Amino acid sequence: MYAFVTILVIIVCVLLGAVVLIQNPKGGGLNASMSGVGQQLLGARRSTDVIEKLTWGFALALLVFCLSTSFFVEKGKATKKDVVQKSEIEQMQNQQPFNGSLPAGGNKPAPTK
Repeated sequence: MYAFVTILVIIVCVLLGAVVLIQNPKGGGLNASMSGVGQQLLGARRSTDVIEKLTWGFALALLVFCLSTSFFVEKGKATKKDVVQKSEIEQMQNQQPFNGSLPAGGNKPAPTK
């Protein structure tokens, strides 16, 4: 189910990108490119209304799909990527308790001139 919702998110993203690219930031948009055809089929003002409604609809669908993916992720189940193998040094450090002392010869002050 998670894969299905993820595919839906990708499809909605592509469609939202296409609808946004159709719009013109200065207000011409689809009307300017179709000139008389846009007025005959959709009306001069209706084409921008339809595109704006599609933009809001795809944005809302994207929000819903993104939020719904969290319901399909199984919680508490580690994947192979999440499990990190500890090195031999880390395993040795975890087995030996730290007693607060430094090893012999570990922290000698630097000689001064």
